[in-house]
Amino acid sequence: MSLAKLRRVVPLFAGFGPSDFESLEKCLVRRRYPAGQTLFHMGDDGGSLHFIERGRVKVTIPSSSGEELILAILGAGNLLGELSLFDGKPRSATVQALEDTETLCLHREDLLALMRGRFDVVEKILVVLAGRIRDTDTLLADKHFLDITARLAKKILDLGDTFGIQEGGQVRIGVKITQKDLASMIGATRESINKQIKALRDQGLVRISGGTIEILKRERLVQKARIIPKP
Repeated sequence: MSLAKLRRVVPLFAGFGPSDFESLEKCLVRRRYPAGQTLFHMGDDGGSLHFIERGRVKVTIPSSSGEELILAILGAGNLLGELSLFDGKPRSATVQALEDTETLCLHREDLLALMRGRFDVVEKILVVLAGRIRDTDTLLADKHFLDITARLAKKILDLGDTFGIQEGGQVRIGVKITQKDLASMIGATRESINKQIKALRDQGLVRISGGTIEILKRERLVQKARIIPKP
């Protein structure tokens, strides 16, 4: 991978020059995962960091009953395993490829050595960690303060902002999401999600076919999500 492509794919290394890149390139290991394969399980050894170069993954916390809570869906440019990077403890979540995925893997010791001389890298990783904490806070607050309709509408909008593809004034979410996935994301039952999806569809706010979600009327969906517009 060229330095220019590395900077584009992994924002963490945007400030790297040729000499930095040469040292880093020796440590990076490319790994490929077909759709459905697990990158790592919760409880596995956390000795490496992954940068997603291509594809998408879901980050989940599984339960003993076989259910799962989907914490996030991540794509190119995102990193995985940052918590274990700092404390050296086992993985706090399971990560599975939603489609064919390639990552650049960096062992914990190599990244820590790199961070000792590059505060800009430390700062960017801290930003990522802060973002994860904020997302968790938001998830807890939404589950406590919002009803299922609002949580579902907000999650569909979030997915549209992250993976949306503009198509003639409408937005198609560019990753397949099942009703079971939506239920896992917002902490609801599949039955309740099925009911809410039908209501949103009957009101003409969304269109769903084969796991593909299209946002037809964003403004009304925002109202359902009870999102206050920024001044």
